Amino acid sequence: MSYSPNVEHAVIRAMLISANVARGPVRNGFIVCWESGSTQSITGYCAMQTIMTGAGVAVPAPPAVLAVSGESPARARAAAAALSTELCGQKKGTELLLVVGETDAWLEADGTEVRVSFDSATMHHRRKGGQNELLGRAVGVKADRKPRVWDATGGMGRDAFVLADLGCEVTLNERVPVLAWLLNEAIAAASVSTHEQVRDAAERMLVVAGDSCQSAVPSDTVLYLDPMFPERKKAAAVKKEAAMLQRLTGGDDDAEQLWAWAWAQPVERIVVKRPLRAPVLGAQRPSHSLSGKSVRFDVYVRKKQLDSIGQAEV
Repeated sequence: MSYSPNVEHAVIRAMLISANVARGPVRNGFIVCWESGSTQSITGYCAMQTIMTGAGVAVPAPPAVLAVSGESPARARAAAAALSTELCGQKKGTELLLVVGETDAWLEADGTEVRVSFDSATMHHRRKGGQNELLGRAVGVKADRKPRVWDATGGMGRDAFVLADLGCEVTLNERVPVLAWLLNEAIAAASVSTHEQVRDAAERMLVVAGDSCQSAVPSDTVLYLDPMFPERKKAAAVKKEAAMLQRLTGGDDDAEQLWAWAWAQPVERIVVKRPLRAPVLGAQRPSHSLSGKSVRFDVYVRKKQLDSIGQAEV
């Protein structure tokens, strides 16, 4: 189904975020954060440039945009302008590209295509999966409680969509500009899905473009982290997707820095997704863990501290 980004809809979704979160203006569906210690350049049509964190970690510039052959290049031109990147005329060897058509968009490199979609057959299957129950339990979802969730590692947005489908309002914080753009487009597409539940979930999702470590998370929010997994046995398709994501992020492992930031936030609950046999993230011990076949969720439940973050309540 065709769609076009609706700026008014984006602004309405942007209003769902807490007034406690420092933020800049809504740009093309994004909330653009302007915290100290980061550099984000907005030029031309809602452009976003490389983001530098206070620790000097750089996100590579967005890939060039390629319009789908035989389709109008208008949306591709808009994407290139929004990301402040090149609009190229053809594929160039193994170069990573953002391919944009009239109603579709994907990342492509070495013959591999990666899409962000919340209305795909894969996501419809995922919505019925048993792991959803674990994820919901980890963040504290109950019949009468649907917590607000801050996903500090937006990525492909799959877990965020599952949480939104479970009834949570989810803010996806993504520092890689092209992933933030794809997430926002996927939400826009899901908002006009033929499936009511998909539309409802999309209404509960919001993209914040910027570095999580420069953000202030509201105290009434569950903080969710899914840092890049260390190397492990994966299916070929998953390995290709992971390799593409590493190209987008520069391949840096900032999990420890992310944890230090997360532990400093004034939230009562932090959930960290980890490979089943991986060590815990950081020095603190989880309150409890929920394990599936290949992943586990380490849950840290803490009492509110009026003055500072104390030790975890075990």
